[in-house]
Amino acid sequence: MNFKKKYTIILCLLCFTSLMFSCKKDVVENPIPNQFSDGLLVLNEGLFHQNNSTLDWIDLKTEEVSSNIFESINQRLLGDTGNDLLLYGGKIYIAATTSSTVEILNRNDLKSIKQISFNYNNQAQEPRYFAKHKNKVFVTSFDGYVSAIDTTTLNVTKRIKVGRNPDGICISGNSIFVANSGGLDFGNMDSTVMQIDLNTLEVVDTFVVGENPGRMIADDYGNAYVVKQGDYINNPSELVKINTQTKEIVNLQIPATSIAKDGDKLYISHYDFNTGNSIVSIYNSASQSLENPNFINSNSIETLYGIFPFEGGIICLDAMNYTNSGYLRFFDSNGTLKKSIHVGLNPTAILKL
Repeated sequence: MNFKKKYTIILCLLCFTSLMFSCKKDVVENPIPNQFSDGLLVLNEGLFHQNNSTLDWIDLKTEEVSSNIFESINQRLLGDTGNDLLLYGGKIYIAATTSSTVEILNRNDLKSIKQISFNYNNQAQEPRYFAKHKNKVFVTSFDGYVSAIDTTTLNVTKRIKVGRNPDGICISGNSIFVANSGGLDFGNMDSTVMQIDLNTLEVVDTFVVGENPGRMIADDYGNAYVVKQGDYINNPSELVKINTQTKEIVNLQIPATSIAKDGDKLYISHYDFNTGNSIVSIYNSASQSLENPNFINSNSIETLYGIFPFEGGIICLDAMNYTNSGYLRFFDSNGTLKKSIHVGLNPTAILKL
């Protein structure tokens, strides 16, 4: 997926397309809603170096889309390359990678509480993904660190040195697991996942999982999963499992570019950069088996950019070849497309409020 899931080869694509195409989206702006409940908050990444990340609000009762809602409420732009959303403790955290900021919003009205500049010693840190635990939000950054944000003071209280260009992050048991992609050094990428003890906030172990590890998620049975992204062309992107107790590493050989969890079900999406084909499979974490290798294999998705479990089915985020405004594709529990909703440019993350 472009810059995420997405490294040098995809960055080049976005840089090229941003010069060749107008990126103004055609979603009609609607009035600011009176309340933000029973709806979906959608983070649209925009285009690299265009400073056009946006938030959309979808009222699930009316399916009305209020576009560019952050700018409407806060009277300023959200930033460049919005990458991840997290809801925790009444606050919404947004990572804007290229702007090197973390935006913190009030969950009730989406007003900005604080914008944290992720620049350390005048070096842009480029925040990527979030994980939460007790009174802290942990953020991976491409500068080689995981930062801990205190959820009360909203200050960064700790920087933990990990590997090159850390990306995906998850928490399993009493540990944080961080994927070191090395994705900004294309041709010489990293291949490790590091384990951080939550008590000491120190690295305690390292796992070699394959080239260019990215998105991570943990199940309820002591396993952490990482998408080994490879090189997007010749080295296949696959799902790798780490047993956090036995330390066993298993390549499940399931094509993967992103992953999402709904109970025991792990939804695994794969976008083939060679063919443009999209597929979503289901892995059962309780039985440790591939439950459905072909849950969705649909021509209705042009560019599968991510997945979000929803009402027994999933929402597929369709980036529409990165240069046009995107769509949310709603699939039911049988994998049948039920509806599509038009959103902003390169939809990349969703929160249900």
